Amino acid sequence: MPRFHSTGAIILAGGKSSRMGQDKGLMFLDGKPMIQYVIDVTKKITTNILIVANNKHYQSFGLPVVKDIFSEKGPLGGVYTGLTHSPFEYNLVLSCDVPYLTGGVLESLLENCTGFDITVAQSAGKIHPLIGVYRKTSLVVIEKNLHSEKLKLMDLFADLKDNIVEMNDFLPENFRNINSPGDL
Repeated sequence: MPRFHSTGAIILAGGKSSRMGQDKGLMFLDGKPMIQYVIDVTKKITTNILIVANNKHYQSFGLPVVKDIFSEKGPLGGVYTGLTHSPFEYNLVLSCDVPYLTGGVLESLLENCTGFDITVAQSAGKIHPLIGVYRKTSLVVIEKNLHSEKLKLMDLFADLKDNIVEMNDFLPENFRNINSPGDL
């Protein structure tokens, strides 16, 4: 039984995958679609999973799929869409291209998110804004940034209460995202 039953999870799979040349989340890695790895690890934490994607093929995973409210706004638009559709105050926000993510990473983020608008992982000196927990309270700032074309996720940190969690107890591989065929 998942421990964080009153937490949502939003998996972003709406990117253009321009470096990959095809939809990353649907690409096979060791016999299964890359997004399936993220779904599998997330299901150990919560069953309240939502996929933000504009590709109807994501419906085959048996989870709710919603299209971007603001198109062509990158990950920030996906986070906004997911938070808008989620009924939960705290939501894991994950990209579909982090197949080596572990439940321990997600649990650590959730254990450190109370009272913060954004809680994200940092590993080997790199902040991972798409391995984090976003609170619904951040929606107002996200919407403001979308309307002003301030689309970088890191720009949110100036206007919201953030918690960057150092994840040195985990392998750097756990945070690796697959962006190009060379990353496979």
